[in-house]
Amino acid sequence: MTPIKSINLIDEKISIIFDTHWFQEGIHELSLQLLNKIQSYDIKEITQGADRESCRFIWLNAEFSLHFDYYSQSCWFSAHDEMSTSKIQSLFKLLTEKSS
Repeated sequence: MTPIKSINLIDEKISIIFDTHWFQEGIHELSLQLLNKIQSYDIKEITQGADRESCRFIWLNAEFSLHFDYYSQSCWFSAHDEMSTSKIQSLFKLLTEKSS
């Protein structure tokens, strides 16, 4: 498991910064690490590119994507529409809760 340095809500997007450099081959594990904090989600699509990957999923009847960009070491969640954006704060809270 790659340690998470910070999770921030910025301009209706949730940005994740990992404590160590990660590689594109590890994106699947990083995705699971984050999505397992959410639970009760339904993956709709996974898109893989040369240096980017995205996972589109449904949570609480809202649609979100988890994005990774290897070259910039960027990771973030975004909402797909206005209704989903209204739930981004709840998603942020769930992601930042301490695990028991």
